[in-house]
Amino acid sequence: MEKTNKYQCTMKLFDDSINLDRTEPLTATVFASTADEIPHVTKVGSIIRLHRVQTVKYKKFTQINCDVTVKSAWVLFDPSEGASPIGESGKGHSFTAEERKLLTTVRKFVRNYFTTHELKGITFKQAEKKLKDFDVICYVMSTKKGSTFKATICDAEKTVKLDMGRRKMNFVEGEVIRIRSANYTDKKYDKIELNEYSNVLKIAEEYTSAKQLMKEIKSGKTNDKMKSKSNMRCACTQQLSAPIVGSRIDTVHKKLKKVLLSDLFEISGDKLSQKCFKVHINVREVRPKSPREWIWVYDKRSKRQTPLSEAFKDKKRLPSTSTPFYKMQLYVQDKDSKDGDMHILMVSTLGDKCPNFLSLKLGRAYPGERELNELKRVYDTITSEFVRLKLAIEIREIVRKQPIFSVIDTAVSYTHLTLPTTPYV
Repeated sequence: MEKTNKYQCTMKLFDDSINLDRTEPLTATVFASTADEIPHVTKVGSIIRLHRVQTVKYKKFTQINCDVTVKSAWVLFDPSEGASPIGESGKGHSFTAEERKLLTTVRKFVRNYFTTHELKGITFKQAEKKLKDFDVICYVMSTKKGSTFKATICDAEKTVKLDMGRRKMNFVEGEVIRIRSANYTDKKYDKIELNEYSNVLKIAEEYTSAKQLMKEIKSGKTNDKMKSKSNMRCACTQQLSAPIVGSRIDTVHKKLKKVLLSDLFEISGDKLSQKCFKVHINVREVRPKSPREWIWVYDKRSKRQTPLSEAFKDKKRLPSTSTPFYKMQLYVQDKDSKDGDMHILMVSTLGDKCPNFLSLKLGRAYPGERELNELKRVYDTITSEFVRLKLAIEIREIVRKQPIFSVIDTAVSYTHLTLPTTPYV
């Protein structure tokens, strides 16, 4: 059956071989038959590796086409950290030592370029004359999730409402973003919306464009409403910088030795001088991605573990012999690791203490939309780049040179200066 290209994504690419002061960036278009095969870029400076692409001429300009339905492929990397990809079109990819060095070189170039060059964009007041198809750089004051995604944004001179429609919001309060191709929908009430080909990219706080905007906001160029909002957020984040209530990470377990997670996987039996440690990690992904699939059921009679959907079937409640529990995989990186290696932590609450970031207690009734939305907020929280998990762990035994350990205690800490005023956990 012939595959059809129902989805496409066009990007502007450049490296140190292109002088953007004289030459336009290279245009690359990715074609795919499903949305999952399209790269979802969320940050300015993201790095993409394209395989087996085709070079074509379009209106006297050279561009490249990456058709994943034929033979092309792509791998997407974060602009600042990690050797593991944040997305790819295939099921796997090769990554040699030379390519790792090249990734480091490209990251240095990206950081140096965006810390010395500003991104293009106009102010909201200038956009009032244009009304359509304008680019802006702005600060996110607040976000709201409902039937559609909405946000309040400002550019240090004016505050407007952004309607994302049904697009997934890839930013949080306190971040600086660049919106490409926005439209005014209501000039009187200062509302803007996105086009079909619009995109929203986050700008790292160390980049010149973000620094300049934050400098203008803090210098008093903005209005009183925006000042009070910024001050309220800063005061709140000072309280949130501590671990969540109920954790004993920094009290009872304060004296535990802090180690890298990568070091624990290299511990052998004869080197095991102590059993309890403390690690600080960043969660990059949770699998399965659907919170409904995190819930499993253990039957005491048959001693079998089954997914939630199979355990309930036509039943409204579980029998007394069944126990619901969480079961998932956390793809994590050490907070202080320089190589950025990814590790997989298997989390199962069957017979173990439930991590306190999973605050929703499972009952015998089938979880409804409220419970599932609560778990979705947990997913958004622990996978945020501004959130770090602190774990106190105990090594039970070492099997085939691999440590088997259980989590004694957990804590969630916020690592950024500008966080949402209301935490999810």
